[in-house]
Parts: sequence; C-alpha cells; structure tokens
Amino acid sequence: MILRRAVRGLGEDRPIEQLAGPELRAWIGNWLAAEELAQAAALRTLRKPRVPDKLVEPISDDAMRRLLAIADVRDRAIVLLLLDCGLRESEAAGLRLGDLRPDGTLKVMGKGAKERIVPVGGTARTAIVRYMGQRGAGAPDEPLFLGRRGALDWRGMQQVLKRLKGRAGITGRCSPHSLRHTFARSYLVNGGDVFSLQRNLGHTTLDMVKRPIGRGRLGAR
Repeated sequence: MILRRAVRGLGEDRPIEQLAGPELRAWIGNWLAAEELAQAAALRTLRKPRVPDKLVEPISDDAMRRLLAIADVRDRAIVLLLLDCGLRESEAAGLRLGDLRPDGTLKVMGKGAKERIVPVGGTARTAIVRYMGQRGAGAPDEPLFLGRRGALDWRGMQQVLKRLKGRAGITGRCSPHSLRHTFARSYLVNGGDVFSLQRNLGHTTLDMVKRPIGRGRLGAR
C-alpha cells in the first residue's frame, strides 16, 4: 500500500536513480503527517513534492539509424525490441526464452508481477531470430539476453544504450526510457489509440499515457 502511494506520488515511470533525497524526504514527511503517524508540526508544514512534467523528446530517425549501424547482433535485437514494443529495461532484461511465443508475440512480466502479451513487429522479430542463431538454443527458463557473465540485467540494458550513444556521437537523450517514449509517440502518430497503448506499455491507468512526449501530448490528438 505504501509503495503504491509512493509510485503514484513520485511518478510511475521515473527511474529510482532520478529521485532526489529532499524529494523523498518531503514525500515521506507528508505521508507520515497525513497518516497521523507523526505529530511533529514541522512535518505538517512540509510542501508536497511536485512531480516534474518533463518533456521527453523522442529519438530522431537519424539517431536511430546511427545506433543501428554500429550495433552488433545482440545490441541490435535489444534496441529494436525496446523501440518496437516500448518495454521497460527491467522487462526486457527479465525476458526468458520461453516468453518468445510462436505467434510472434512476447509474454512480458511487468510491474507488480502482472503479465501481458505484447506484439512484436517484423523487423524486431528478424533481429531476435538472428540473435538467437548466434546465442544458441536453451531451456525455456533461461534469460533471452546474455552478457559476458550470464544474464544481462537492467543495468546492462542501460549500458548498452550508453555505449552505443557514445560510439554513434549522439548528444541528445538516448536510453531505454527514451526508446519507450519514442515507441509511444510513434504508436499514436501512426493511428494507434491510447487504450491499446496503455495495455502495451503495461500502465494501470491512462495518467502516464497522457504525459507530454516529444512535440505532442499523448491523448490530445
């Protein structure tokens, strides 16, 4: 219950490393006061933290071409999967071989241990098949993406994009999170509706879907 309130109050899709100490302390103080778990007057005077409504610019087509041009087989599969499905880095890192379904979709374990089925486009599927040829077969419960020391975790996903960004000479934002936003904007621009986008992204409400992305506000058009 407390964690759910914190997620709603601080922002569902914000990476934990982006949360500042003062912001967390302010939220905890306000929560303690609201629940009457602390009587200190100082706590009651704390201002509620405001979740910034940041504009997240999508990755440009040129930047995407440069990323893919230098990516190896595995990294190309990762980038195209994130771009094509809008997965969180933790979701992509958590994929198992058994999550690749015969019909070309993925079974994804999202936040709160909620499973969802996500469609995968032809280009991303081709990249995954090519990577599988290099990776080799395995048991259904084995991780899909491997690093030098075993499973590639969410930090590894971030490092993949960071490394590619540097090698490609990209100066703007380029991360798994910005790929997720790029997917969302592209989905709507190409005629998708906010309700199916909500399901694909694994959001429980439309609030996050309606946040500003790129040059347009999701749900506004």
